[in-house]
Amino acid sequence: MHTSIKFALILTILGICSPGYAETIERIAAVAGNEIITMNDVRVEGRLKYAVRGRDITMIDESANREEELEKLVKDLVQTRLISKQAKKNNINIGDREVDMQLQQMYQQSGQGEEAYKAMIAQEGMEWAAYRAYIRDEIEAQYVIRAELAGQVSPSEADVIACAQERAPDAEKSITVALRQIIIPELGGDSSAGMSAPAAKTLNAVWWNSLDSAMKQYASGIQGIASRHPEKFVDYVKLYSTGRSAEREGVLGSFSPGDLSKDFAPVFTLQAGEVAPLITTGAGYHILKADEVTFGESETWKKTVEHCREQIAMRESQRLIESWLSDLMEKNYVSIMINNDISN
Repeated sequence: MHTSIKFALILTILGICSPGYAETIERIAAVAGNEIITMNDVRVEGRLKYAVRGRDITMIDESANREEELEKLVKDLVQTRLISKQAKKNNINIGDREVDMQLQQMYQQSGQGEEAYKAMIAQEGMEWAAYRAYIRDEIEAQYVIRAELAGQVSPSEADVIACAQERAPDAEKSITVALRQIIIPELGGDSSAGMSAPAAKTLNAVWWNSLDSAMKQYASGIQGIASRHPEKFVDYVKLYSTGRSAEREGVLGSFSPGDLSKDFAPVFTLQAGEVAPLITTGAGYHILKADEVTFGESETWKKTVEHCREQIAMRESQRLIESWLSDLMEKNYVSIMINNDISN
């Protein structure tokens, strides 16, 4: 039956019963198929929906967009009724068990026990039974929507990658280098004078500078030999290196950019088997060989991709839900009528 004809018939039936029905007719908020939603329904159910969002329904009367807000609320109530009707069609029954499980999660998330949570709901002006009914409707809506839209949300991989590249353009590729080291330590001081390095340098700068130069030249010579014969790097470690890494045949471990200080940036340009130019730090002179170089996706890139995938899926889900609800309302011949009386 066409919407306008069906609604006219409803008005006629209500109108011929008694004069008192004129007020009922004026207070109809919407017709959805064979269901009538009155302004009283809007006040009762809408008060709860607004309270859950931390708002008072009387705010609608004070809103500059009063009619739009009221229409949105009525539309929301219509959709709740239609979803409930669809749930019955799909044999979806939400009982106390599902509501209790959802409430338990809400207690945990809020950090409150059941009694404290109930007190909070009461403070917001909501009856506990009505609040449970609201939770049941929300769970029911989720079940219905999942059943209707299952498998339809599938973010395009191209969209996901484009999103990730925009957010983290430099994070896509990572490099991991497995390193061995020969370390020639910086001299600690003039042992013959029994002085620390800073004191020795201050008192005999010329002598110390020449010694520094000699040590660097010595380390450079070893680096040159290691570069020409990288296959003998472990032998050179045993001959020349000091420190704990020498006990492990020079093995330092595997590193990515950000794991090491900027002094070691040259190692991330090496190919497997290559020896880096001499690197100088406060610890001494480092001769480093790349045993293995691995390219892949960085952790930052992986996290960005997953975040983009979730966000795109959420947007796609919302679009599909809105489209499905719109179709559902169209199939059920919904007519929404704005009535200016809501707060009484």
